[in-house]
Amino acid sequence: MWVYTYKFDQDGYLYKFKARLVVRGDLQAEWGDTYAATLAARVFRGLIALAAAFDLLMFQYDALNAFLNARVNRKLFCYTPEGFAKQYGELLLIRRALYGLKEAPLLWYAELQKTLKKLGLKAVPGVPCLFANNNLIVFFYVDDIVVLVHPSKTSYKEEFEKRLLQIYDLRILGELSWFLGIRVIRDRPSKSIWLIQDSFINKVASKFNLTSDKGYPDFPIKENVLPPSTEEPNSKRTKIYQQLVGSLAYIATFTRPDVARAHSVLARHLANPGQKHLYAAIHCWRYLIGKRNLALKASGTQNEKDLFVIPVENADKYTDTVEPIFYGASDAAYADEPDTRRSSEGYLFKLYGLSVDWKAAIQKTVTKSTTEAELLALSRAGGEMKWWNRLFREIRFNPDIVSKIWCDNQQTVGIVTKAEEKLQTKLKHVDIHQLWLRQEVEAGRIHVDWKPTAYMPADGLTKVLPRQKHAQFIKQLGLEDVSDRLITTIKDINNESLLEIHD
Repeated sequence: MWVYTYKFDQDGYLYKFKARLVVRGDLQAEWGDTYAATLAARVFRGLIALAAAFDLLMFQYDALNAFLNARVNRKLFCYTPEGFAKQYGELLLIRRALYGLKEAPLLWYAELQKTLKKLGLKAVPGVPCLFANNNLIVFFYVDDIVVLVHPSKTSYKEEFEKRLLQIYDLRILGELSWFLGIRVIRDRPSKSIWLIQDSFINKVASKFNLTSDKGYPDFPIKENVLPPSTEEPNSKRTKIYQQLVGSLAYIATFTRPDVARAHSVLARHLANPGQKHLYAAIHCWRYLIGKRNLALKASGTQNEKDLFVIPVENADKYTDTVEPIFYGASDAAYADEPDTRRSSEGYLFKLYGLSVDWKAAIQKTVTKSTTEAELLALSRAGGEMKWWNRLFREIRFNPDIVSKIWCDNQQTVGIVTKAEEKLQTKLKHVDIHQLWLRQEVEAGRIHVDWKPTAYMPADGLTKVLPRQKHAQFIKQLGLEDVSDRLITTIKDINNESLLEIHD
């Protein structure tokens, strides 16, 4: 069948009419593995942080009709499209991975992997869609391909591009400015990069008519817990709620950790949301609309000798005079889920000032004390720290630093750092987390530091914060208002579009 669609640019302007021949994968019989891995959001942010710090150039390519480059590895047939039956008969043998085939994404993924290996890159173990060698880092999301290279090694990028163009039909997009609906703003002289999803927020605001001239809320959610609905199910309300919360997941996953806690609370009521839940989802989106110009910022340094420290403004006795280039923070809110008495937990990791990894969730088990809840959260963050260190080794980023995790519970810190302290518990799973953390700390692979709650950047991932503390939380996350830069960027994009029209 033919599918007709419109293609829009990053600011919502129509730039292409598109027709594509697709097959009905929904009518296809189940057969084998069809899952194709995609690039993790945290990997994308981590690479952006390194690009800012090391002044790496970022070039983007779009593989045109990407799936059609892959061959089908079994016999498949489809009905001939309307208008072609007389010339080709009633059935066609499918030789290429047509769009719509269940296995098409997986076939393209395998094809691109094979090509990148042929061009001298190695897959980073355990990290899908990321390849590297001594000169280039390449990552991709389906048909969007990005190459990172140091300015002194652009000849390797040019050779890679030349060889890739011999294999695939590519659209060369130049320096990275738009990826997966994320606007990428860069200021190379200051070694800064901002990530923002203003266009997507505007799109949702328009779709659900959420704009207002009466102002917007200063925090994303009013309550720590929303009780289940006792109202009769309403299919229309449920559909709208699911769309709002689903769109919120996209924002909370990629560029806005300030709404991660709100999304965690709202996502618990997708099956049967009440009117109160819908109002809470709308409230969160109105908060985002009011703060649509906040962007995550990565900051390098002007001096290479200072590449592994970032000065902290207004430092005091509770903060370091420099922010570690890479560190984590973990927090828990004990037994705050009233129905199950499970605890909320959250962690945050920052690299060169950029929040690269975060999570707000409910713990899977009930704990018997605040210390146990904090211990489980800290163990989860420790596991993430180990993952990041493995990634750094694989891409040859090896700063000579201690892997720090901050915790605001002194007893928990003492349990994992002091030989004479140990949590006495009959809960086997808690004891395992405790012993693993002590092992990692004693081996010097993880360093746990205490920080007061006021300076804990993960605090807003576990609870609703008052207005003033939420404003501080936004700063701790590295979110910055880029209204002025946004206006300049959009003007530049529009000028480029006008030049293309005249050409």
